[in-house]
Amino acid sequence: MKTIAPERSLSLYDAERAIDQHFSDEGIQVTLQRYGSPLSSTVATLHFPYDSCGMEDVGCGKGYEAEARVGAKYEAYEHAMGPLQLRHYSALHGFDLVASQPALQHVLPMQMLQRADASQIGALTFEAHEASAGVGLLYPAFLINHRYAQESIPGDDVDYAAARRYSCGTGVAAGVGFTEAAIHAASEVIERHGIGRFIAQHFFYDSKAPIKKIDHASMPEALMNTLRDAEIALGASIEVFDATSQIPYPVFIAYCPDRTIADIHVIGGGCSLYPSHAAARAIKELVQQYKVAEGVEHVTQEWAHSNNNLARHPRLLRCLRMAFDARQRAKMLACRMPEDPEPMPLDQHLSHLKRTCFNAGHPLWLKELHASANRVSLACAVMPKMERFSIVSLGGKVVPCYQYA
Repeated sequence: MKTIAPERSLSLYDAERAIDQHFSDEGIQVTLQRYGSPLSSTVATLHFPYDSCGMEDVGCGKGYEAEARVGAKYEAYEHAMGPLQLRHYSALHGFDLVASQPALQHVLPMQMLQRADASQIGALTFEAHEASAGVGLLYPAFLINHRYAQESIPGDDVDYAAARRYSCGTGVAAGVGFTEAAIHAASEVIERHGIGRFIAQHFFYDSKAPIKKIDHASMPEALMNTLRDAEIALGASIEVFDATSQIPYPVFIAYCPDRTIADIHVIGGGCSLYPSHAAARAIKELVQQYKVAEGVEHVTQEWAHSNNNLARHPRLLRCLRMAFDARQRAKMLACRMPEDPEPMPLDQHLSHLKRTCFNAGHPLWLKELHASANRVSLACAVMPKMERFSIVSLGGKVVPCYQYA
């Protein structure tokens, strides 16, 4: 409990004390429910001392007992505060001013809005930084706040009907201190970008690119132990695929070929500067997906709803179900697990992450949305060029933002 994990500023013990103190200061009580062992899914439910109508109150954590419990608490904080703070920082700006920014050119959901007759749009202001070419950003609120299109701020006259399906909350994350929270927010954006590209390439477009499957024998011992625990938890074998995009920042997908939920091969995703940590996160998330579905009835119903939602769209349904066929299996290429780089201090890590995205032509911007008295922080990361097609994995009727050969 006193060991500090990669990309964290405190031990699990101290991080839990910080979030518990925040909840205590706010009069918030927490109940926990754990599903599975030793790898598990832990659900944290917040109970507010005031009318919390409209606030989300549940977070889900993954991994071994302590990390799943602490992760669930931080995610519950993130889910409760995220939409509120995103709305708080949303302000009206001229539609043409926002839409004409170079960073938003060729962004599919923005192109869908261009056809609308609008004068004002709600957007968040992001400051320029060392890896944004000195340029700030006015980022449309609907792209980062999944609630915004339904409840836009007064004066926003944009018609979001066509583009709202591309709204998602990807890029909001909590941590101890802004730097830690920002690393996780940015990593989530890179992860969803990579996974969206992977699904688009191999299930929507049938790309000729190989599918990189990680050779289990090449995994370091600690990761292999996590994989074994996960396979025992699921009672089935697990495959790990490299979904790293043009941004050279490791992304992995964990996949169970012999299990589904409502005919869907749900996946786990992970992204980190450290490949072994990214793969471990993907494996733990895969177990989380299946275990919470076993323990909470409505989760399976939600997956079934996603399946039904795409029933009349066979190409998208294929992307949702992610069942590899013989042709795709033939494209699989066995690859070794990349080695971890030397550990970086968090400040250096965040700077490296921003430079890596900028050099790949996918700059991102960061903002702190909330901070408690004891350093619990909520950060927001946005990457205008993010591939949003991973929304299909939740039953969204979307198409890839880009074409892939």
